[in-house]
Amino acid sequence: MKKTLFAAVILGLSGGAYAENFSALSVGAPALKLRAEARPLSITPELSELFSAAEKADSKWYGADSRQARMQFSSYMLYKVPASYTGAVSQILSNSTQRRLISELVDLQLQHMYGAFTMHPGFTEAPGIPSGDYKVTLLGAEKADGSYAKISYSYDDIVVFSKNLFQGGGAARIDFVLPKDPVTVYSKGFPSGSSGKNYCTDDHYNSEGDFWYFWNPYQAGCPLNGRDLVGVTTDLRPMNVTRGTYPEYAKLYGENGNGDVLQVTYLVGVDENFKNGDLGKRTYLQAFAGLKKAGFQVTVDEPRRKRLSFRFGEKRASIEMRLMDPNSSEFAQEAVRGMKSSDIFLYDGHSGLGGYLSPERLAQDTGRPLDLPKNKYQIFVFQGCSTYAYYNSAYFKLKRSGSDPKGTKNLDIITTGIGADFSVGADVDVAFLTSVAAGQRPSWQTIIDRVHAAEGHASALSHVNGDEDNPRNPN
Repeated sequence: MKKTLFAAVILGLSGGAYAENFSALSVGAPALKLRAEARPLSITPELSELFSAAEKADSKWYGADSRQARMQFSSYMLYKVPASYTGAVSQILSNSTQRRLISELVDLQLQHMYGAFTMHPGFTEAPGIPSGDYKVTLLGAEKADGSYAKISYSYDDIVVFSKNLFQGGGAARIDFVLPKDPVTVYSKGFPSGSSGKNYCTDDHYNSEGDFWYFWNPYQAGCPLNGRDLVGVTTDLRPMNVTRGTYPEYAKLYGENGNGDVLQVTYLVGVDENFKNGDLGKRTYLQAFAGLKKAGFQVTVDEPRRKRLSFRFGEKRASIEMRLMDPNSSEFAQEAVRGMKSSDIFLYDGHSGLGGYLSPERLAQDTGRPLDLPKNKYQIFVFQGCSTYAYYNSAYFKLKRSGSDPKGTKNLDIITTGIGADFSVGADVDVAFLTSVAAGQRPSWQTIIDRVHAAEGHASALSHVNGDEDNPRNPN
């Protein structure tokens, strides 16, 4: 997803009754949370010790208006035991089939954090996002009401939240709710006698497939109550940020697989179609104009393909721009080509809830697994909604090698924490490209600060990942 003028879906900025009622709904939030049954406790000493043993102490990262933090909690989910299972409920996790189904549903329940951390009271001004690489441990099962089992689990993750949460620089305690039964929660969003519209989610993205991303039990008319929710209380422990790190300019501007040319693949996805007025097309045209104004010379100027060049000293940067349908096989082919051969790959557009640039999707559309060059230094930029969760860890994994077990030595990634807005996409892209492809050598912190300035009021909590092992000077 990416925010549009038609649906500023992440922060409730779309106007109308939805936004007008949001502040009023927050007044009822404490009462709703108190009605949730059996809130999990904060982390126990035993769990804390277990989690600390796996702590990624060397993980660092930089965001101008956001912080990376460790989030750990214990919680539970209700699972309707199928009639086909005849064993003891307390032993259900020992059944491989049932354990697999339960794990999938715990993942579905946890997906609802996307909506909780952007749409619910307490997070609209300080939003956040889980990662795509969290760790869940199933702890046990016990009999619950009716044919349900209560499944307990622990959760451990590196998350990104607005720095507004971390007043004073220390840990921040947060409270949020999740659906107790993720299978039935969507169907319960229709008031009695109502059909066609779920009152617990976005007006536009109203389907069950989108529900986890937009759900909000605090909305006016939503029939969900405390019996349907489980409350979570936990602390966010902020992690170290990087200072004075630089892109690998010596490699980027040197012989990095493209001779003396710094090769940039810049793909812009349409919002809906290729017609005039489309928000993606507007980003494409505005970014093209912005790069020309910054001094880039045009060598190709076609409706859906443009090429620009910039000389600095004996070096040259070449930007290949394409306006594409991100749901097309042609887009997948072009994305793979850019990721495998370019020094910088930049995508601006809808993330498709993670589907458009997932390595699995690209492999399916191209007919072969995505294999990134292990010894080539690259920068990837994913300017879409919630790309930290969707693409960050997945692409570092593809760069891993025996000498680089984390995959960060030859890859830096810029991702977003929440919804990226089409209205500032061109400014953000131009701010990044003029920083790294025009002969300047700013630090990563300066680059991200420029990106943040370009976002203005429409911050997507953009940040750089993987720079902890980068040079401390621009050479």
